[in-house]
Amino acid sequence: MLGKSDADAASSAKQVMAFETALAKFSRPLEDLRDPQKNYNKMSPADLTAKYTPSIAWGSRLAGWKLPASTVIVGQPEFFSGLQALLAKTPTPVVRDYMRAHLVDAYASYLSQDFDNEHFDFYGRTLNGQAQQKPRWKRALRAENEALGMILGRIYVKDYFSEAAKQRYNTMVEAVRTAYGERIDKLDWMSPATKAKAHEKLAAITKKVGYPDKWKDYSTLTIGRTSYAQNMMSATRWLAEDMISKFGKPVDRTEWEMTPQTYNAYYNPSNNEIVLPAAQFMIPGFADDQIDDAVVYGYVAASTIGHEMTHGFDDEGRQYDAKGNLADWWTKEDATRFKQRADVMVKQFNAYEPLPGIHINGQASLGENIADFGGIMIGLDAFKKTEQYKKGEKIAGYTPLQRFFLGYALGWLSQEREEMLRTGLLSDVHAPAKWRVNGPLSNVPDFYEAFGVKQGQPMWRPENQRVKIW
Repeated sequence: MLGKSDADAASSAKQVMAFETALAKFSRPLEDLRDPQKNYNKMSPADLTAKYTPSIAWGSRLAGWKLPASTVIVGQPEFFSGLQALLAKTPTPVVRDYMRAHLVDAYASYLSQDFDNEHFDFYGRTLNGQAQQKPRWKRALRAENEALGMILGRIYVKDYFSEAAKQRYNTMVEAVRTAYGERIDKLDWMSPATKAKAHEKLAAITKKVGYPDKWKDYSTLTIGRTSYAQNMMSATRWLAEDMISKFGKPVDRTEWEMTPQTYNAYYNPSNNEIVLPAAQFMIPGFADDQIDDAVVYGYVAASTIGHEMTHGFDDEGRQYDAKGNLADWWTKEDATRFKQRADVMVKQFNAYEPLPGIHINGQASLGENIADFGGIMIGLDAFKKTEQYKKGEKIAGYTPLQRFFLGYALGWLSQEREEMLRTGLLSDVHAPAKWRVNGPLSNVPDFYEAFGVKQGQPMWRPENQRVKIW
């Protein structure tokens, strides 16, 4: 499609694939990327060039990008050693074709229909099993969301996220924080010294609920009618320049990395913050004030607020201190005890086999699995302080405790085709949705009580095999 003959295109594709496969072999496995110490290698640009990539003059390249850095953080030094060796033996036309392929791949969805169809055929149909494209209006909205999402965000929260809802979830964050502090105090495996540091970190977690206090200014971004692709290129360039403009300046701790209309949330260890977009609180088809606390505490306090807080204390997040510095604040004995308990979680998830011959990667997904489990335990503690739990009245035949667990599961209702499941098992640090419910809940004593789970039933797990961290 880029103008080569069929024979030349086939030959080029084979060489580009070989080049990309070689790059993949130099790259660390998914689970190794969860070790922040090993992925933090500080050096000068001159040392990066001299030790790893003599072919790439990093100092002059960084200056060309308006980034006159005296130091750089290299995640995977061995990747650059491999890249250097690969470049030395790869003909220049192959590297050029590799870059052309990536350029057209990045913008194929915004080019003519034949490019768009070809792109969908591979990524949508082959990799993810999608039978047909989403409607054009949804794809256009998605592109707009990527290009200038915070403008849409202002409209979204005005229409769908009330002040009452914002207050409800601000209050809920503090309820979860209090419950987490109480749970830390009760831990029998953590020493007083580490508990004191854990409390310090917990108290310092910044909460961002719903939407940012300061909206991003897009006034220098030009959107025109020349072409769809040109608009997306302009947006990409604007985003890059926006990032570069922050170089050398104090960190803006008010900034959000997700838009309010994003159904997701995150914990940022460097800022020690939890960011909770408005859409994450929504249950489709219901206004916020129509949902009882039991469901909301499962749906939000456990699966989102508690989950993100626990990321500050998971296998990766626990290595950052209250100020977001990569600094070890655990006693050696406590770190050992934590790892022993986390290893039980690794073993549990390694045993799950969602597709024949493909198991969940328990080590790569450990942080998410710990956060799921911790979120449930902490969210449950917070829920037990509510009037609804104390009254114990049934709604639609379900007790408050049952509704809490159903609320948690509600957040993971989804469907995915086998192809997408396969792709996720090989490349995602999150376990598939079904196992993010059944996995952690099989470790929770209150779940057994709520539904009368007995030995021999699918959700029953022997006591000595249950995870006990938080």
